Amino acid sequence: MFTFPPIGADFPRAVRNIVNCGERQLLRVEDYKAYFEGFGIRDAVLRDRNILVFIVLQDWDDAKPRPFEEALKTRYICYFRDEDRWGADHLEGFAGLMAGATLNPIFQNVCVDRAGQVYVKGSGFSGTEEKIPGGMGQGPKRGAVRNLKQLDGWLYGCGGARSLFRRLGRGQWEEIGPLPPEGDGETGFQDFDGFSEADIYAAGGQGDVWRYDGKAWHQVAFPSTMWIESVCCGGDGLVYIGAQSGTVYRGRGDDWTMIHRGDLSLPFRDMVWFQDRVYATSDYGLWEIQDGVVRRSEAPIEITNCAGNLSVADGVMLMAGHAGAALHDGQSWTRLFSIAELARNARK
Repeated sequence: MFTFPPIGADFPRAVRNIVNCGERQLLRVEDYKAYFEGFGIRDAVLRDRNILVFIVLQDWDDAKPRPFEEALKTRYICYFRDEDRWGADHLEGFAGLMAGATLNPIFQNVCVDRAGQVYVKGSGFSGTEEKIPGGMGQGPKRGAVRNLKQLDGWLYGCGGARSLFRRLGRGQWEEIGPLPPEGDGETGFQDFDGFSEADIYAAGGQGDVWRYDGKAWHQVAFPSTMWIESVCCGGDGLVYIGAQSGTVYRGRGDDWTMIHRGDLSLPFRDMVWFQDRVYATSDYGLWEIQDGVVRRSEAPIEITNCAGNLSVADGVMLMAGHAGAALHDGQSWTRLFSIAELARNARK
C-alpha cells in the first residue's frame, strides 16, 4: 500500500450551492492528474458530511483482453470538505472493492471486495484486516459479497446464497441468522436494507425476497420472478425494490405492488431514501420516487451526468459515477467535479 501525500492548504474551497454548474470545480487539474487520471469511479460513500470517499479502478486498453480485476490497481480516495484536503491510498489485489462506512464500534471507512477482503481507514488505523470468514455453504459469508450498508451505525454486508453479516470489530463478523436455506442459483442476496436491526429486508435472484425480524428469517410472498438488484426501506414505512429494466415494486410484508414497469437495459444500482423520497440511479441517470410515482430527476444535466452510485449520511447525499460527482446538501445540488472537463483540461 502506498499513501499519496496530502494536498496543501491552498486547495480551493468550492463545495457550495451553485446555479451555474460550469463554474470552478472542486478538483484542480493537477489534483485530477494525481488522483483520478487513468482510473474510473466504481463506488462512493459518505462517512459523514465532511468525509467523502471514492473507490476508483485502473482503466485498461479496450483493444486488449480485459485483465482480471485483481491485476488492476485500485485507489481509495478521500476528500475532507472541512479541511479542503485530498488523500489517496494505492491498493492492489482487490476485485470489486466496495466502499462502506461505520460508526460502531469506531468511526471508520470499511471497504470490502467480492472475495471478502477488507480494507479499513480512519480513527488512527489504515490497512487490511482478515477476510470475512465463510464460503462453501458456511456463514457468515456464504458466497461473493454483493453490497455494504450501514444500519443503526453498524456496517452490514450481504452475499450470495442468502447470506447477511455484520462487522462487530476488527476482524470480527457475525451472521444475521440463523441464515435461511441457501437456495439455488436463482436466489439472493444482491441487496438489503432495514428499518432497524430487527426489521431487515434482503433480496436478489429471481424474486427472492426475505425479511429478518430480529430472531428468524421469513420468506416474503413476492409477486414476481424478475431479477432483483436493489432494496430501500423508506422513511414512509414502505420498502422499495428495484428489479430488472428499472422496474420498481413497493410494499411491506407480503403485500406488494408494481409501481413502475421499466424499459431500461440496466436496473437501478442504488436506491436510497433522502428527505421525503427515494432516489434511484444507474449509469443512465437519476430518478426520484415520491407518492408512488417514478420519474426522471429534474436536476440539471450537469448533475445527473454524475449518476452511478448514491450514499446518504449526516443529512447530505453523495452521487458519483464515471462522469464525476455531485452533492445534495438537503436544499440544492452542487456539482463537485466533472471527469470529462478535467480530462480535457489536462490534455491542454
